Amino acid sequence: MQLRLARNKDGNQIINLIKRCFKDYKNCYLDVDSDSPELRGVYSYFKNKKGKFWVYVDKNKIIGCMGYLPHEKNNLEIHKLYIDKNYRMKGLAKKLMLRIESIAKKYKKRKIVLWTDTRFKEAHKMYKKLNYKKMSKIRKLNDISNTTEYAFQKVIN
Repeated sequence: MQLRLARNKDGNQIINLIKRCFKDYKNCYLDVDSDSPELRGVYSYFKNKKGKFWVYVDKNKIIGCMGYLPHEKNNLEIHKLYIDKNYRMKGLAKKLMLRIESIAKKYKKRKIVLWTDTRFKEAHKMYKKLNYKKMSKIRKLNDISNTTEYAFQKVIN
């Protein structure tokens, strides 16, 4: 298994990964054109916004992903952390989270923030184990999945 920076040509595999992950949740759908068009040119999108996006690849298949972007003043925001169901509970998501924390420390970022669907309870447990605090803020995306998200954050420096 390899962890590497995403390439623009990885877009379709990343989209398929997220769609597979969403199948585990009732009424959870990915509308790429309306909600996530950046996935079609993921490398360029994150690079142009001064962030990064990684993928885990196993046997030429993308089985995990996550990116980050600068957020507000001196913070980082995590985007699109997904791990294929068959590869969960192996520490892959944790490794990605620790990578972001290392970057945040290196560049003296104040905190890391993320938004996560209220349905993703497995992910919430991991964030809490890594000392991310669930904030009182929620947001409704008004998308085809009728998504409501929780905010989590961790103070780094």
